[in-house]
Amino acid sequence: MKSDRAGRAAEERGRKLKHGHAARRAYTIIRDDLLRDAWPSGTHLPEAELARRIGVSRTPVRDALRMLVNEGFLEYSANVGCRVRGWSEDEIESLFDLRLELESYAARRAAQRMDDVGIQELNALCDQMESIAFKVLDVPALRDDLTPLNDVFHMRIIDAAANPRLASLIKSVTAAPIVLRTYRRYDADEVARSMNHHREIVAALDAGRGEWAAAVMRAHLHAGYTAMRRGGEGKVGPMSSGR
Repeated sequence: MKSDRAGRAAEERGRKLKHGHAARRAYTIIRDDLLRDAWPSGTHLPEAELARRIGVSRTPVRDALRMLVNEGFLEYSANVGCRVRGWSEDEIESLFDLRLELESYAARRAAQRMDDVGIQELNALCDQMESIAFKVLDVPALRDDLTPLNDVFHMRIIDAAANPRLASLIKSVTAAPIVLRTYRRYDADEVARSMNHHREIVAALDAGRGEWAAAVMRAHLHAGYTAMRRGGEGKVGPMSSGR
C-alpha cells in the first residue's frame, strides 16, 4: 500500500514537472513572437491554434497566456479570450517620462559610487556590444543579441546607484513589453549612436561627473524613444506589425 502511494506521488511529481516544462516552452515561444511583432495589436490568440503550432496541449498554453497577461503583453476578456495588447499615447508617454527621470537619476548617483571594477565591467560590455553592432547590416538577427548585453549594461549602472527602491521602480518600467521591443526598431545609424552613448556614459561615470552621466543617459533614452515611435508604437489603438 505504501509503495503504491509512493508510486502515485512520483507519477504526480513527474506530471507536474512535464507540465511546467511545456508551459515554460509555450511562454517562451509566444513571448518571442510578441517581441518580434508577429501579430498586430488586437489580434486574438486562440489556445487550440497555438497548442498545435507549439506541439503541446492547451493547458500549458493557457498557463503561458495567463503569465503574458500578467506581464502586460496580452489583455483578456471573458467573451473573446486573449488579445495582443495595444498601447495608448498616454501610456507610452508616461512610461518614457518615468524611465527618463529614473535612469538619468540612477546615472547621476552611480557616478559618485562606481568603482574601477565597475568601470572595467562596463567597458567590457561595450566591447561585446560593439563587436556585434557593426555586423547588424549584414546579419539583422544579430541585433537580438544586443538586447541582453544592453540590459546588463543598464543594470550595472542602476546597481551602482545603490538604491534598491530606485532599482525596483526602474525594473517595473523597463519590463513593459513596449520598452522591451525598442532595440528591434533601431537602424544601423541608431545602433552606432547607441554604442557611442554607452562609451560616453562610461567616460562620465569614470570621471565621477554625475550631471554629465545623467545628460548622456537622457540623450540615449530620447534616441531609443524616437526609434520606438518611428516603428509605429506611438499609435493609439492597434500597433503596426512592421519592424
